[in-house]
Amino acid sequence: MQNCHIYFYDSWLSVAPTVISLAKIFAKHFNNVYIYMQKTQFKEYHFEEKNIFPIYLNNSFYWKKSDKPKNFEQKVLKYIDKKKFVKNKDFFVCIDESSLLPVKRLLDKYKLNLCYLALELPRYDNYSDDYKEVFLQSKVVMVQDEPRLEKLLSSYGVNREEFNSTVIYLPNDSLPLVTKSKKNDVVRQFKGKIPENKAVCASIGMISEAVYSYEIASVFCNISNAVLLFHDRLKIKLKHKYVKDIANLHCPNVYFSRMVYDFDELELVYKPIDIGIACYSGFNNDHSVIGKSSGKLCFYLKYSKPVIVNRQKGLSDIIEQYNCGVVIDNVSSTEEWQNAINRIMNNYDEYSKNAEKCYINEYSFEEKIKPFEKLLLEFYQ
Repeated sequence: MQNCHIYFYDSWLSVAPTVISLAKIFAKHFNNVYIYMQKTQFKEYHFEEKNIFPIYLNNSFYWKKSDKPKNFEQKVLKYIDKKKFVKNKDFFVCIDESSLLPVKRLLDKYKLNLCYLALELPRYDNYSDDYKEVFLQSKVVMVQDEPRLEKLLSSYGVNREEFNSTVIYLPNDSLPLVTKSKKNDVVRQFKGKIPENKAVCASIGMISEAVYSYEIASVFCNISNAVLLFHDRLKIKLKHKYVKDIANLHCPNVYFSRMVYDFDELELVYKPIDIGIACYSGFNNDHSVIGKSSGKLCFYLKYSKPVIVNRQKGLSDIIEQYNCGVVIDNVSSTEEWQNAINRIMNNYDEYSKNAEKCYINEYSFEEKIKPFEKLLLEFYQ
């Protein structure tokens, strides 16, 4: 049986549900799974599977000069050559555009079954022909949905007529999580300071202009029956200018989580809240079609939480289709937010059931990965 290799320059393994879950799937089909990475500001993730090997090729944070893409590439290729890990017909996953050129050097040496995994869309358009050449050699392309595939092809200058890869649509979800943690959950950490008669609306993930954090916090100063809880993957830096601007609103309805949870503890983040918030400004190529790549949206639905989103193609249409939340047009409108919260809380059970249905039909990793597992059997039968 062959091995599987994952080239992950960005290396944020412990906060990458898709990569973690794929590695677990690969572990069932291959002798060994090697993940080539760097250490980052995020904690390392430890797999229970004995045949998954995260290989960290540096001892510093990813943004240091010594760990630029070219230098990291040299480290990976040198390591692979020394250990003689790669064999013909191995399965090789390159993640995003930073791994395409390094993989080209491997393709020149080995006959690999190449898979391109688009966690994020390319930052630019009009990449060189070298990128396009490798991308077109991918036997499998994994991307979250059709709109993001179109953007991906456009970035690499690929026409549909010349694109022959098998496409697997894989939303930013995970295999089921089981936590044994005894930490306080994201709400309980406040020890009763959040009024019990108010709904907990959570904005999970980055606090940034890109997700309208300041505008939403300003609105919640005037919401009568709900609070806004910010939670991030790392401990929130209260001295950061943008966070300070929000804090200086002195809004009694706004709370900053001070907890940090491991990937397997995410139930403690999503399960206690009432409503999830997923608003995006569409400020870059990736966010302009965020759709099924929104991890927080996926996890809200995973835990049957109704959502509030802003109107954006690929994001709001699916929420309206399943009636699992409310779409707002103006993120700065207190009236829209108040009406949205009232609508959800007045018919909470129905919205929650619809959220669960939406997740099962549209986002479930367990379901969406089945065609890919069948494909692997065809490759290696």
